[in-house]
Amino acid sequence: MGKVEEFKRKLEEYEEQQKRVARLFDVKEVLAKASEIREVYVPELDRAVRYGALTLSDLAEVEKAQTDMEKGIRILWLMLRKADPELKLEDVQKLPVDVATALFNAVAGPLLQTGKVLSGGLKRVQKPS
Repeated sequence: MGKVEEFKRKLEEYEEQQKRVARLFDVKEVLAKASEIREVYVPELDRAVRYGALTLSDLAEVEKAQTDMEKGIRILWLMLRKADPELKLEDVQKLPVDVATALFNAVAGPLLQTGKVLSGGLKRVQKPS
């Protein structure tokens, strides 16, 4: 058996093994994890912040914003509000820019590394190289 055939055989074996160990997508499992409150350390503030993940239903609230800046503020508010239900949009709007930026980068930054919230929903963007 040549090297190419051997490599193909090993690749097929690996793909079959991956199929056997792959777990099926479970909506209830994903929803349970999505509703969990998360915590991340924000070094610029020397504080831990609690937040929740955005859901597709949250996008309707984000879309109420007219500008990208307003969308960013709404994203931050929605994520923080999941951990603090009494937090008002006006409270987030009053945050100093440096604090809001640090919070946004900590909680929403990972979201924006893989997708960008735009009019029309989540769209794939290229990561900077």
